[in-house]
Amino acid sequence: MKIKLGKLLLSVLIAASLNVLYADGFAIDSNKFKTSPFDDGFLTVYGASGLEDGLLGVGFIMNYQYKPVLLSNGDGSHRSVVKNQLTADVSFFYSFVKWFDLGVSLPVVLFQNGDGWNKNSGSITAGGVGDLRLVPRFQLFSLKDGLIAMSVVTEVSAPTGKQIDAVLGSRQFTFRPAIAIGSASKWVDFSANLYYHLLPKQTFGVSNFDDEFGLDLGLNVHAMEKLLDVNAEFRSATSIADPFDNKAVDYIEFGGGVRVKTPVNLDVVAGAFGGFGSAVGIPKFRLYAGFTWNMSAPIPKKTDKDVQNSVSAGEKQEVKKQDNASQKKQVVNLESDKKQAPTPEQKAAAQSETKTLPAPPEKTGERLQVVVRFMHNSDYIKDPVDIEKIALILTNNFTLKIRIESHIDKHESADMSMKRAQAVKAILVKSGIEAKRIIIKNIGAKEPVSTDDSELEKAKNRRVEFFIVQ
Repeated sequence: MKIKLGKLLLSVLIAASLNVLYADGFAIDSNKFKTSPFDDGFLTVYGASGLEDGLLGVGFIMNYQYKPVLLSNGDGSHRSVVKNQLTADVSFFYSFVKWFDLGVSLPVVLFQNGDGWNKNSGSITAGGVGDLRLVPRFQLFSLKDGLIAMSVVTEVSAPTGKQIDAVLGSRQFTFRPAIAIGSASKWVDFSANLYYHLLPKQTFGVSNFDDEFGLDLGLNVHAMEKLLDVNAEFRSATSIADPFDNKAVDYIEFGGGVRVKTPVNLDVVAGAFGGFGSAVGIPKFRLYAGFTWNMSAPIPKKTDKDVQNSVSAGEKQEVKKQDNASQKKQVVNLESDKKQAPTPEQKAAAQSETKTLPAPPEKTGERLQVVVRFMHNSDYIKDPVDIEKIALILTNNFTLKIRIESHIDKHESADMSMKRAQAVKAILVKSGIEAKRIIIKNIGAKEPVSTDDSELEKAKNRRVEFFIVQ
């Protein structure tokens, strides 16, 4: 039974392959002018940097094209197969991890008209669903927070449009792998896509079609930080069979637009593109407008047990050194310690210190996992990356505020608690968070997580915690 099933699957795969290689008729490359499912500043050019972990988003872009499909009559003249086309591009994207994200895009044709496939065909289908695109992106590397990055984008389109009408999409699956190389900085983002498009060999009119390769360039300028982006794009492609010598395939398109950012993670985009040449799949011009929305996944909560066990490895090493020094001192003073036996009052005081800590007071807001640790009598923050992650959450959610709760151990100066809170606040403000959205609560030594006097345990009390509040 297993052998028969295997032969059946093999036969299906061979038949599908032959259909791709030898299918007759013309397959429209309907995904050339669809918007990107990734919310990384570009519309049709894929960025090289991956999205953030847990980023979920949707997009809705209206796209009007004038003369997107032409037919060569053989005498140098062209006839409009599709003259006017209005589409709505609906896309979804999700980032599973920093180095892998997935986009899905579905164009819905709202209106189109033209002369049809031949002189006697009359009107063509006015609306329907185009070709579904599946776009996974794998980030190969990203240096210095995306200053130099490279990704592989393996775009696949399914012939869903062909099921309704021949001018709504391709007649078989198409594959378009691309290498995206880019650079991202505070004010300017750049990306270049080198791709190879697998298409069936076919003839349309008097033109021969085969696989093609192309180059897409994208430039995104943050004209007004967190408010307005201006982007420009350049796209070109040529046939493998007749490189730079097939007017029905070779095309160049240039355009750009703006992206307006709002406080609720909703970006509004608009712009225009112009096509050069008489390629089958390039419109004379196109206009687009729409929006994208995204939502970042929150930082997971941290339990009280996690808080007590979250001392960094570097702090543990420093504390271990201090413990070793303390042990040496105890060995030196061993004889004097034996002579000075503790009194009953001292024993009672020591026992009271080792009692179970009272439950901490109930906190308002959502406690974040991030806890910043400090060395003894110090407000120095060695690595601010966790604080910058909190700033990113606040940037994407303008309705939220952050409460900083600062703690010290009982052997530190009382003013050190406020100094630590101010040091954390300074990093948040430097990251673009308004000072009025940052609340400081100076707790000092009132809420210890440990009463043990060893250096390792005292280090647990030297901390700053964070709470998200509305």
